[in-house]
Amino acid sequence: MKGILCEYAGQKLPRRIVVMLIAVTFMGFGTSLCILANTGADPCSTMNLGLSAKLGLSFGVFQALINILILILVVIFSGRAFIGLGTIGNMFICGFSADFFRGVFSSFTDPASFQWGIRIGLTLLGALVIIAGCSLYMTSNLGMAPYDCVAFVMINRIKKRKLPYRWVRMTQDALALIIGFLCGATVGIGTVIMVFLTGPLIPLFNKHVAAKILGIKEQSVHKNS
Repeated sequence: MKGILCEYAGQKLPRRIVVMLIAVTFMGFGTSLCILANTGADPCSTMNLGLSAKLGLSFGVFQALINILILILVVIFSGRAFIGLGTIGNMFICGFSADFFRGVFSSFTDPASFQWGIRIGLTLLGALVIIAGCSLYMTSNLGMAPYDCVAFVMINRIKKRKLPYRWVRMTQDALALIIGFLCGATVGIGTVIMVFLTGPLIPLFNKHVAAKILGIKEQSVHKNS
């Protein structure tokens, strides 16, 4: 991570902050589309949707609260290495913007009346918007989302076992999906789309979209991807 930070040292901070704010708003907008489609969302959102419904809280409020809790644990066990302005933006803007856009759409349409074609279309659009937002967020390099920090903290805390990131993150996502499902959140084709599209498409967005917006060298993008 330190190497990546060095690559970004020459980038203008104001531009990166603006891009980060746009990114987390995109992620919230995309999540609202997936929620309206009711075909399933990414593992973290699935967990938060299920738990928030059980507790009678809005998605945005619960996501802010759970992010604060995770952030405290991350700081306790790993310090502030992963924390930045982007962490704060992700904690609060994603969830509340999802609530906002969901309310706007629900005010002039009835999601329950959507046919499968519309629901799949909303899911695909939502997934692409989320992936674009994730790419811009990652490339702005202003800190990690609390949920994304968890796997790195686990790896750092259990150094003797040399756990590969991929398997730790897959386990984390699987547990999030199980929690969300047990709490009543939808796990379906939208979840599958998010799981399989995110990995291949984010590097492409990083290279061809985010890098050009931020003016980052191609070499830096490959390192970040």
